[in-house]
Amino acid sequence: MSLNKIILAPCLLTIFIISCSSESKSNFIKPHRLEVGDTIAFCAPSGFLDSTRMSLAKKRLIEKGFHIVHNNSLFRNWGYLAGEDDVRASELMKYFKDKSVKAIFPGTGGYGATRILSLLDYNIIRENPKIFIGFSDITALHIAMNNHSNLVTFHTPNPMYGIGSKNGLEPISELYFWSLLMNSDDSYEIPFDIYGDSLKVKILVEGVSSGVLAGGNLSLICSAMGSEYEIDTENKILFIEDVGESPYRVDRYLQELKLAGKFNKLKGVIIGRFSRRDSELPDKLTDFKMEEVFDQYFSNFNVPVIYDFPSGHGSKNISIPLGVIAEIDTEDQIFRLLEYPLKN
Repeated sequence: MSLNKIILAPCLLTIFIISCSSESKSNFIKPHRLEVGDTIAFCAPSGFLDSTRMSLAKKRLIEKGFHIVHNNSLFRNWGYLAGEDDVRASELMKYFKDKSVKAIFPGTGGYGATRILSLLDYNIIRENPKIFIGFSDITALHIAMNNHSNLVTFHTPNPMYGIGSKNGLEPISELYFWSLLMNSDDSYEIPFDIYGDSLKVKILVEGVSSGVLAGGNLSLICSAMGSEYEIDTENKILFIEDVGESPYRVDRYLQELKLAGKFNKLKGVIIGRFSRRDSELPDKLTDFKMEEVFDQYFSNFNVPVIYDFPSGHGSKNISIPLGVIAEIDTEDQIFRLLEYPLKN
């Protein structure tokens, strides 16, 4: 696929041009869109990286016309982390300060982002807005940058599990990834049946509503609760996803958010892909299904709630921006952005 002009197949992505008024735009800072020839920085703010996968990701991005930079110490490790806390924080800040870097691609999630939140300079990040991507553990950085730097960030596949996978990004995920980061129009829609009827997004609560997108990995959202880095959900559409969790643990996370009042003023809920550990098979007599847990928490909401949205852990991981206004429309069965998340 040529990145100079990305053509979105009509069967995959319905074009819907929106003229955004000042009232329909968030007050978040938007970085410039990515263009062929731009510099992308690899970094490791969480878990340590796999050199084979990262090398393959680098090769593929260079072939697409990008320039890739990273520290010589990119593949360092300190226990289960990609280096000590100050090293990982300094590496990330280095690339926000570097005027030649257009986008920052953390290699993977894993664990470790919460350990560096207090070591980052959010004023510098605000003054040097760049495309910042990732998912899973990177959620902690998304929320911190959304809240403290007022920066739009991008919940997307990452280099190690996506671009650097053996077969690369899954085709639809790749289409949306590059469309989101490189297109210059105001159109971005995800139909509920984007992966066909067998994987169609489910509707828990009907409705049409818009709000600023916030969220990411559910366990990471909860890991910062009670701190200055906890998520702000007021008048937001909350997006959540997770992997390797039993229904009772998801229940516990949701109850934590409910007790903290995080569900009180939501504009909508997008529940992404959830999976449980193979070693924790359900007990048919005592276990709830995952969807039953979601139904217990969200079925009485007066805002739209959708489930099995194709974003999160797994190959089918469609990119969404955090910090811009989006709309859930269960009547037309579509999710759409109401503003473009990048500057031209």
